[in-house]
Amino acid sequence: MPKKDNFKHDFCVQTPSLGHITCCQVCFSKNLATFLSLGHQPPSDAFLRGADLVKSEITYPLSLYFCPKCSLVQLGYVVDPKLLFQDYVYNSGTNNSLKVNFKNLVDKLIVRFKLKTDDLAIDVGSNDGTLLENYRAHGVRILGIDPSSVAVLAIKKGIPTIIDFFNERVAASVNKKYGKAKVITATNVFAHVVELGSFMMGITKLLASDGVFISESHYLLDIIKCLQYDSIYHEHLRYYSLRSLIFLFKKHGLEVIDVERISTHNGSLRVYAARPGSYMVSQRVFKLLNLEERNGLYDLKLLRIFAKRVEEHRHFLQNLILKLNQKSKSIVGIGAPAKGNTLLNACRLGLDMIDYLVEKSDLKIGMFAPGTHIPVVSEKKLFDEQPDYALVLSWNIADELITKLRTLGYRGKFIIPLPKPQIISK
Repeated sequence: MPKKDNFKHDFCVQTPSLGHITCCQVCFSKNLATFLSLGHQPPSDAFLRGADLVKSEITYPLSLYFCPKCSLVQLGYVVDPKLLFQDYVYNSGTNNSLKVNFKNLVDKLIVRFKLKTDDLAIDVGSNDGTLLENYRAHGVRILGIDPSSVAVLAIKKGIPTIIDFFNERVAASVNKKYGKAKVITATNVFAHVVELGSFMMGITKLLASDGVFISESHYLLDIIKCLQYDSIYHEHLRYYSLRSLIFLFKKHGLEVIDVERISTHNGSLRVYAARPGSYMVSQRVFKLLNLEERNGLYDLKLLRIFAKRVEEHRHFLQNLILKLNQKSKSIVGIGAPAKGNTLLNACRLGLDMIDYLVEKSDLKIGMFAPGTHIPVVSEKKLFDEQPDYALVLSWNIADELITKLRTLGYRGKFIIPLPKPQIISK
């Protein structure tokens, strides 16, 4: 555990080195406290090919730390982002709820900020271009920036995309070629950024004087209330409260002007930031800060209670699956999301308990889940074999998945793992 220094102004370098962190990723305080460990795990999206199964698999510590100074919850270990993102198997277009969220967001931005055809809208971490596609109907200029192999899918759709990690250098290049942006979005990627200082300097330099930066991140309050420890994995370096985001934006010359709680990933925070004085600050900002305070979100005691609940849940779910196995019941997993791999590894649910994971993504079918080495197969196998139980790993969209799978002919029972394990027969 990092040595405490009682809030002395003792800072580390702005870009954290890879490996164990020595200070807060936002305020650089060294007064950090660890409160949860999920052991050593491989990166949750590092799916394996058959030939990889005979090789040693690299794992990294997966622990959470709390900074009392800026209220940031963060990972204690930073994995090289090139290992995490450049050979990537997730694409946004396969998630229907995300597609709806992105369309609603773009429609709202068009109206609220009066975007015109000569305005530039940038999406950082643009993936396969699913968000940016929604601007086409409005004629707004668009640009995606994404370091992963999935960005090729966006380019095939005709969406201008720079394949690179966003930082101050990339921002300068974009500004020179495309000009400044009226809107910059970063949905479910803002917590992934290693070079946070360079990223934020790039945002501030690339925003127009009346430009707005909109981020969406899994919300710490929802993670704690709904026991969403499966959302903890190496891609997600930080778990934001509104207070920690206000601290971060203020440090880089931006002001939080509005905030929305949205349903994405079973509870996310959409935050609007702009240059101070550009827009009136919504009362929603103050109301949410008060809610965080009332819920004890800045108190280490709450986080340690959360950690205890996580440990209890891990044992409960493992025992549930084990008892079904002992009754010779067949169990498979529905989906192979990154969060599902955290859950499987944390609860030690391997090939001896789960037969296979069914998927519809061609990027994952034929691969093996990291850590557990459970094979990922086509969703068709679920209907052909009719296993007794299906563990819904994308439990945040369980209603949507169960309705679809029932319609397609699956007759077995479903296990919803979180926030409290339950079995659904109908």
